Amino acid sequence: MSDRLDIMGGTFDPVHNAHLEVARAVADALGLARVLFIPTGNPHFKLDQHVTPALQRARMVELAIADDPRFELDLREVERPGVTYTVDTLRELRCEYPDTELCFIVGADSAETLVHWRGAAEVARLCTVVVAARPGCDVAHVRAVHEQSGLGFRLEFVDVPQIDISSTELRKRISCGQSVTEFIPAPVIAYIDETGLYRG
Repeated sequence: MSDRLDIMGGTFDPVHNAHLEVARAVADALGLARVLFIPTGNPHFKLDQHVTPALQRARMVELAIADDPRFELDLREVERPGVTYTVDTLRELRCEYPDTELCFIVGADSAETLVHWRGAAEVARLCTVVVAARPGCDVAHVRAVHEQSGLGFRLEFVDVPQIDISSTELRKRISCGQSVTEFIPAPVIAYIDETGLYRG
């Protein structure tokens, strides 16, 4: 492979500082020139939940990543009709970048579940998985899960800072009128205030 393209997928509802810190830590550790942020469109794992419209989530990502030239927004999942699956996105990217190594960034918790994803064997063939390993992460357990699966995932572990925040908790805080300024970039907070998102 002559090049690599790193992908940061997620619902980003809303995008927050932990997402950005993981992307920065991976980019810094691996010397990356480009990380593609791909907000999910209609994520299959949240079909039974209320999810903020994809274009609004994408706009928040766009605002959050504007200051880092390594980060780019990709709208392919937002614009794709139907339910969103990672394997479909990786297929598209492989066609567009045939000579590029695709690297998919996930947290250690998601890395364990990869073996159960739709088209897991194809996902394993299409990309290297960059595992964002936080302090206390049981790397040996993640490796064991993958070895037992026999799917042949290529795993690359990168240490990232521990930031204990989640989009779910942030939505609750916003709905209760609590401050989230230390967890969400200022331009995103301004957008949330302007649109009234998460206000209940």
